[in-house]
Amino acid sequence: MSIVTRVIVFSLKILKKYIATVFILFIFQNINGQSEVQIIGGERLTINQAKRLTVIAENVVIKHNGVTIQCDSAIRKTDLGIIEGFGNVYIFQPDTFTLSGGDYLKYDESSKTAIVTGKNVVLRDAQMTLQTTSILYNTLNQTGFYTNGADIQNGSNNLKSKKGYYFRRSNVFNFKDNVVLTSPDYVMYSDTLEYFSGSKIAYFFGPTKIVSEENIIHCNYGWYNTKTEKAQFSKKASIISGANTIFADSLLYDKKKGEGRGIGNIKLIDTIENFEVYGQHGLYYQKSKETWVTQNPLAIKKDETDTMYILADTFYYINDTLNKTLKAYYNTAIIQKEFQGKCDSLVYQFNDSLISLFHSPILWSKENQIVGDTMFILLKNKKMHRLKVMNNAFLASEVKSGYYNQIAGDYMNNLFTDNKLDQVLVEGNSEIIYYIRDNETDSAEYTGVNKEKCHKMLIFFDSSRVSNIRFYGKPVGKIYPIKEFPESEKHLENLSWKVDQKPVIDTFLERKKEIKKSFALPSKSKESPINSKKKLKPKKISK
Repeated sequence: MSIVTRVIVFSLKILKKYIATVFILFIFQNINGQSEVQIIGGERLTINQAKRLTVIAENVVIKHNGVTIQCDSAIRKTDLGIIEGFGNVYIFQPDTFTLSGGDYLKYDESSKTAIVTGKNVVLRDAQMTLQTTSILYNTLNQTGFYTNGADIQNGSNNLKSKKGYYFRRSNVFNFKDNVVLTSPDYVMYSDTLEYFSGSKIAYFFGPTKIVSEENIIHCNYGWYNTKTEKAQFSKKASIISGANTIFADSLLYDKKKGEGRGIGNIKLIDTIENFEVYGQHGLYYQKSKETWVTQNPLAIKKDETDTMYILADTFYYINDTLNKTLKAYYNTAIIQKEFQGKCDSLVYQFNDSLISLFHSPILWSKENQIVGDTMFILLKNKKMHRLKVMNNAFLASEVKSGYYNQIAGDYMNNLFTDNKLDQVLVEGNSEIIYYIRDNETDSAEYTGVNKEKCHKMLIFFDSSRVSNIRFYGKPVGKIYPIKEFPESEKHLENLSWKVDQKPVIDTFLERKKEIKKSFALPSKSKESPINSKKKLKPKKISK
């Protein structure tokens, strides 16, 4: 056969195949009256007019409404407007999406909806890649739905869930059941999640857990911006970081800045110190390990035998291993089983077991009232061991109504044993008024009064009663018979009995109670930013 003859034969074969394709398309369009559906590929065509079926075999290519469908074979049920595809199902719309990997396709021409199933069905667009075994996808409004589980890759974020909706035009995912969002820096587990792939913001509903290298977060509602790493966690929200946990009705968190804000029923737990802080509003600075708590704050230092409570208007807490400190500002009160106190401001240095009380503090221990300009409580084995009172030190205890044992001086050092007053060392302008009994029984009558002045004195106590006095320097004074003690001298200067101001435990426990508040779902219109006010600075407490 000559070269010319071969060329003619080859050309005739191509022409024959082209004419057959055009004939198939012509018959398909005219028989079914569906000008929207075009068959542009296929090796064989069979039409069953009685059953109103059109069967296309091998290398099937169908176009409908701008969408191209490819598969190994297809059946069109013309009366129902349904196309079924078999083997190597591939659907695409240029510059929009691709849907591949299907073994079976059911396409509804009226609703433009495709159901694709297979071992590895893959939906791709410019924003993400979705892998599943079954998906329902509407090519008109470009929405997808799956119920057999899916794996979605969106940039560096990976999402998995049992059920899900995908809205391509708005780049929104709705996930339900066993939702897992994995980012390079964290993993999020949730019951229900709504994810905007364009803005990279995830809204979560129901029990949610977020695990990162720094902390573990729990909540029931909230949002998280995976791009800016800002978040809001609401409804029984908590952040666990090592030995520390923060609870609140709502938590705002900026991961990049390491700053957080708690609103409503705040509870901070330090398991190492067995220490808790409560309040209604808080600020947390992760880098400096500083925390501010306001609105009726309460601090609790737990112990099996004697728990300590502290309240104030504002708390400033430094959770540094080498310098763990609580500072309480304004209207401060402290209570423990064996003592109670109040002052303007307080500093508790955990590492040194030292509590400093500033600005005219008052402390009550058993029947004793102690006042001064400044006080320092040194704890030993979680009990008060030593109390130093600086300037205008004054100790008083009521003998009977209007009559008081009194010790005063410039400086006072009180020593306690098992929280009971054991010794008092007074220095500088030391004075004492002490009522004497015949014996140390509670029913014994008072017979005299010892009033002395000295530069320095050491008073010993036994069962809260004076057992001995040691004077340093020459004392001035005398012992009066009880009936001869002048009324004008029964009070030392600056005596002010304020037992009615002694704190009671109910005042502290009231602040621990949860305050019920209405709860609003997180807004999707814009992020609720962490307050942009300048970082608070701790007030210096002068000593």
